[in-house]
Amino acid sequence: MGSDMLTSLFKLVSLPVIGILLLFNLRRVVLTLALFFAPRRSPPALGRGDLPAVLVLVPCRDEEAMIPGLVQALRGLDYPSDKLVIVLIDDGSQDRTRAVLHQFVRGAANMHVLALPENLGKARALNAALARFAFGEIVYVFDADHRPRADALRRAVGYFCSPEVAGVSGRTVAANALASPSAYYAAVENTVHQMLTMRAKDRLDLAPALLGSNCGYRRAALVRCGGFRDGALLEDSDLTVRLSRAGYRLRFAEDAIAYAQVPETRTGYVNQHARWARGYNDIAREHTAALMRQSSLRPALRLELVLFALGYMDRVALLMALVLAALARLNPRRFRFPGWVLGVALLTPVAQIVALFAEQRVPAGMWLRLPLVPLVFALDVYAALRAALDSLLRRRRIWKRTDRVRP
Repeated sequence: MGSDMLTSLFKLVSLPVIGILLLFNLRRVVLTLALFFAPRRSPPALGRGDLPAVLVLVPCRDEEAMIPGLVQALRGLDYPSDKLVIVLIDDGSQDRTRAVLHQFVRGAANMHVLALPENLGKARALNAALARFAFGEIVYVFDADHRPRADALRRAVGYFCSPEVAGVSGRTVAANALASPSAYYAAVENTVHQMLTMRAKDRLDLAPALLGSNCGYRRAALVRCGGFRDGALLEDSDLTVRLSRAGYRLRFAEDAIAYAQVPETRTGYVNQHARWARGYNDIAREHTAALMRQSSLRPALRLELVLFALGYMDRVALLMALVLAALARLNPRRFRFPGWVLGVALLTPVAQIVALFAEQRVPAGMWLRLPLVPLVFALDVYAALRAALDSLLRRRRIWKRTDRVRP
């Protein structure tokens, strides 16, 4: 009886693991094919008179080293000054961020500092700025470490040409991709997520994700959906689902480019990705059941939003598959696990990377470091597992500043 129960338990665990892995990897195949065969939906070029008024919000906490480069990039934006207001938010910093902000915006008529007396967190800080500044049809967000190109904002707002579009994300390029193995892996992740997954979803009209920086919102839609969710670890991903559920469309502006750093240390990478993974766990808990019931959404969009909400679940499933495959190898008479499923789960992401590298014609340095991907992937799986445990145990959320080596 004990042996039969173990075999039944093994099968019971194997079936959802196999299902999750096949579903996520089928999604990868579909999006990769869409990238190469679905046409791009380019926005119209806007003249100066057609450009909307934009409120740019930049939340900052303990970012004094980042301020000079940030302000220089924002001042360099190619956008009419009478249609642009920039608000730099000091979210209860404990260093000299507030003083440095005031120093660098002095004399700029359309740049303001909103000094919050205590740390509110990114979502509440953004909501406080929205309540204080009524300017702008479009609300655009940059993080303190982002450096947008001069034309980034002008290109991004073109994607709001349809009134149905409520959110637009631009492209963020890793400025330090070759600095370390962790930075390289993070840069590869970012490139695949944006230039393959999000580009393909944009072409298929499947709600490309809103990113936390270099992204914009139609103010009316943002207010209608309740603004930025207080306490959310991923306020942008939460809004991706909420805006889509409200019937709005989202776009990815691949030509609206900003540069930012990715973590260069293993600890920095794990902390960042564990926070993201836990944020996705929150979104899955909040939205998955409602998405399954919401028949007003197209079936393909509903399925994509569910998979998006599940976020890092495929990493956890892959780890479980490795354990199940090992048990099956140790005791093949009692346990059986289809090795081809594990092969598909491991090889499909690699094939995606190779296809995208070829399409993007990435430099030789990126190709030469490709063997690092399976090695550093263990950090990715560990971050997802840690986040899953943190969510299950309801551990306290502790804000940790993203590691940056240079301003």
